[in-house]
Amino acid sequence: MFYNCSTNNKINRLHERALRIVYNDYHSSFEQLLINDGSFCIHHQNIQSLMIEIFKILNGMASNVCNEIFFSRDHEINLRSHQDLKVPSINSVLQGKNSLRYFGPVIWNLIPIDIRKSENLYIFKSKIKTWNPESCTCRLCKDYLGGMGYI
Repeated sequence: MFYNCSTNNKINRLHERALRIVYNDYHSSFEQLLINDGSFCIHHQNIQSLMIEIFKILNGMASNVCNEIFFSRDHEINLRSHQDLKVPSINSVLQGKNSLRYFGPVIWNLIPIDIRKSENLYIFKSKIKTWNPESCTCRLCKDYLGGMGYI
């Protein structure tokens, strides 16, 4: 899940080549090939898999080890946001913002409420596999400018 940009690009190039061969389309962009195939890049597939695991944790279907990674937020009043996971405070980027404990709740809170409140795992999986995490805040989704950093 947390690999560098070069590994991500290698996997996506392999995925792109496979889609070009399958559809015999050598002119469309990778994004257009993904839309035509109804699939997502490897990073978005990893995010979807992580969200399935978080759904299992919140509904008591995961192992005890996973239950210790994420913490539910207790609401004293009924809020409209329905953010179920507590986003931990961070002190550093490497061990804070780039950690699974921080990244999972941030992305979980981006999922639309109708998907988060699915009745069972089967329904959640079918809905999450069509969700595109467009506003991901991770390092792989940001652009890098030399001398400036990630923007």
